[in-house]
Amino acid sequence: MADIAHWSAILVLVLFLLSNATVIIPAQILIPKPLLRLLTSVLVCIRFQSPINPSLKRAYIHLNFITVPLTSVLILLATRAIDGTVVRNGIVGADGVQPLDIMALFMSLAYLSISLDATGLLRFLAFWVARKGGSSGQKLYAYLYIFFLLCGVVVGNDPVILSGTAFLAYFTRVSGITPPTAWIFAQFAAANMASVVLVSSNPTNLVLSGAFSLKFTTYTAHCILPFLAAAILVYPVLVLMLFRSPALIPPSFDLHLDENDGIGATLVDRNGAIFGSILIAATLVILVSTSTVGVPVWEVTVPPAVVMLLRDMYHDWSKYRSTPVRQRSEPLNAAAPLASVESVNGGVIESMELADLSTRSVSPVLTTTPATICSFVSQVRDRVSAIFPTVTTIAKRLPYSLLPFAFLMFILVQALATKGWLELLARWWAAWIRRTGTLGAVGGMGFIACMFCNVCGTNIGATIVLARVIQLWIASSHELDPRTRDGAIYALALGSNYGAFTLTFSASLAGLLWRQILRQKGIRVQSIQFLRLNLPVAFTAMLSSSAVLVGQLYVLYGNQ
Repeated sequence: MADIAHWSAILVLVLFLLSNATVIIPAQILIPKPLLRLLTSVLVCIRFQSPINPSLKRAYIHLNFITVPLTSVLILLATRAIDGTVVRNGIVGADGVQPLDIMALFMSLAYLSISLDATGLLRFLAFWVARKGGSSGQKLYAYLYIFFLLCGVVVGNDPVILSGTAFLAYFTRVSGITPPTAWIFAQFAAANMASVVLVSSNPTNLVLSGAFSLKFTTYTAHCILPFLAAAILVYPVLVLMLFRSPALIPPSFDLHLDENDGIGATLVDRNGAIFGSILIAATLVILVSTSTVGVPVWEVTVPPAVVMLLRDMYHDWSKYRSTPVRQRSEPLNAAAPLASVESVNGGVIESMELADLSTRSVSPVLTTTPATICSFVSQVRDRVSAIFPTVTTIAKRLPYSLLPFAFLMFILVQALATKGWLELLARWWAAWIRRTGTLGAVGGMGFIACMFCNVCGTNIGATIVLARVIQLWIASSHELDPRTRDGAIYALALGSNYGAFTLTFSASLAGLLWRQILRQKGIRVQSIQFLRLNLPVAFTAMLSSSAVLVGQLYVLYGNQ
């Protein structure tokens, strides 16, 4: 084992912990005005941006889940605590974990899911389910719980959080349910429980499948029954323990959902919904089928995402071309020197070149500004948005921030491994297993995974760390009981998904996204409320799933 007392090993650990702390508690530093003026002057000189008055604006350096890990990696490289090999292994992959393939798979599936959501299908189905609930509050609550479970299995937790949260905010407002606590917490738990079923439903599952070369069918076969046990037993906890008050789940109410306003208008692209549903279903079937023959997963998911992108572009272009010229919402390019602008002067339409605007008397909505990189990029963005609104909307919702965060976490975990920290954790884990066996492997890893989600930079960071620990433990163990080995692996799968609804919002990116959407809708969830309401749910889900997993292992491996 490497010397963990060496300064470089200590520095790696400190920076890793600091990087994770900023995920839980992000901060910002005000840039001093003299420095801001200097930076602004430089940007103006190189024509990056137009002149602005720094005294009217404040600028901050944000210490968050991207800037601090990036700074940490740069510090480790500058001090030679790590070298280029560690960075390369953290990006390209090592020990069965292939970050590039994982991120390509995740982003392509994310595009497919978000594109399907952009058609309005998920909102349409949510309204349809709401109508089926009738006037019974308990029945509707159960229907929506099942609906979010099914959607979470198919498209993953993030699309359910994106669409379902906004739908619930609208639904509870129009139905007079105040506060909407029972409904939003049920949705959050359901989405994150359901994401454990398929490898494609959560990036943590992708990390696990890559680290241990798990076939998609094998993974789902181990996780489906524990998930069902959790889904069944969590529901009574919600309705009988946490949200018994009639004010939270009304016995009855009238929805007044109009066919055109409430339901029909939500499905904005019927053909796209049909096309996207078929494409996602086919992709998932092929993904599961080819996992048994060793085809790289990104080769299965990237082509359908490209097909969906081309379909969305064709849809937008066709709609744009069919719109009369005068009705097109195209931005006015006031800085382009060769564009012409028509103005009405005494009933006579006059045309002028924008290059001559500085010498002509024109209306003050029409002003000239120096051409800069920012203005050029803004003009191109506005032009693209006008022609391809659907593609632009989907692109804005893609989780780009996950890419640098995940790669940086891979690099930092690889640094921990090279300095001996993960090997030390693997030794502690081996000592625990020698005393507790299979039950300790399932219960211990499930508990550790849930807790690590809150302190290791979301569940992605926790999965990366613990997957590497299990790898080292397996490699150093002789004649390892397969029940104990599989118990640790699949308990990590359960814990990394269920850990999203344990202690903090930052236990998952889905939690941070959920809180942000709720705030935008005027709904505030306090940190202590998040912890208090989620702990009983997480405990029930993890305990029931762990019990079923242990039973599965003993049935599968008999008395080995």
